Amino acid sequence: MRTFHIALAVLTLSTAAGAFAEAPYPADQPFTSTVSRAQVKQDLIQAEHQGLLSEGDNYPVVSQAPSSQSRQDVERQLQTAQHGDTLYSGA
Repeated sequence: MRTFHIALAVLTLSTAAGAFAEAPYPADQPFTSTVSRAQVKQDLIQAEHQGLLSEGDNYPVVSQAPSSQSRQDVERQLQTAQHGDTLYSGA
């Protein structure tokens, strides 16, 4: 009798799990593009020229912001930070 109850419980649970797996949630919506293939190609070419595309493991693309400081200013700040013990060096 105990085997019957276990089999009945397994059957009930597997049937309930199968019922939930039938309908995708959220419901699939068909995709409709608003741009033409030619526009997509042109956008791709423009992104390549601007250096906005990544290759391999270089994602995300981060462009270098222009600096208003000279290299000497940055090196001087680094020297000051290293000798002034203001850099975090780990726990």
